[in-house]
Amino acid sequence: MADEDFEKKQSELVNSDSLGGFLGIKHSAQYYTKAGVSSLYSDVYFLNDVKEGDLLELPDYILSDTLNKDLDSTVVTCLLGLKNTKYMPSDATVGGRHGAVQDGEREGAYADGWEDFEISGQLGQPLYTPETIKAAVQQGEHPFGAVMWLIVRDICDSGEFLSQDWYRARIIYEYFREYPVPPENAYLIGELFKEFCAKQMFEGDLREYYQGLLKAKNRRKAGTVSTKEKAEELRVFCVGLFAKMANSLGARLMLAPPELQAEELRSVAIEERPEDFIRAGKYYSKEWFLRNVIEDRKLDIVEAVERIRGE
Repeated sequence: MADEDFEKKQSELVNSDSLGGFLGIKHSAQYYTKAGVSSLYSDVYFLNDVKEGDLLELPDYILSDTLNKDLDSTVVTCLLGLKNTKYMPSDATVGGRHGAVQDGEREGAYADGWEDFEISGQLGQPLYTPETIKAAVQQGEHPFGAVMWLIVRDICDSGEFLSQDWYRARIIYEYFREYPVPPENAYLIGELFKEFCAKQMFEGDLREYYQGLLKAKNRRKAGTVSTKEKAEELRVFCVGLFAKMANSLGARLMLAPPELQAEELRSVAIEERPEDFIRAGKYYSKEWFLRNVIEDRKLDIVEAVERIRGE
């Protein structure tokens, strides 16, 4: 059932505007559609007034035929999303201008009423001021592009590089930094928007998934550390135990073959701490005592025997 839900197409109405007959168009709507590993935006324009309820009844071929395929629509999508953050007033006007435009304006995507001098950056200071905008204009920059670069920097400074808001702001900046938009900027916008759509769709689930993996990794790491600490403690215990046995039995134990020493040590160690020298229901083998104590801790054993004899 989960696989069926994953593959099932889901569409949501992102934005709906009444255009009042501009260029013969009375209504526009934008949709976000996802299915499986795919996600995309579609922009639909109507020559007649459309009821809100009817907008959700569009057939799939309409969404397929009206893919968001131009820079203007892509940037408008990002502008609409940025309006939901602190970086743009919620009452800012976003849209697209086509055909004849007034002096000082440019064709394509636009945002009016975007200025908000109350926005503060990471240091608590205003992110930009009227002087910032004036200086940008004097240097031949688009004021909105200049401000958008400050927004991009602030998002990075807040540790949100590669977040959804960063993608939105970076796309908008690339669009407004030069006019007309150079091919390389347009290509970058397309690549960023593709990543942005995938991020919108999967980020929440992937974050939860990878957090689970990280927790499991940390548990394994902690378990490994705990296991190593326990093994070391058992080795230290066995060194001290063997030294006591050697002090009691003398040369008979010290001159015995290593395999016999390991067997004797194993017998006494299991008798004294039966619950500690057991793994998966079986007691530690003679080879463990031979490898980890008799052979690996020869010097420690000699020093321990000398300490006992010197007491």
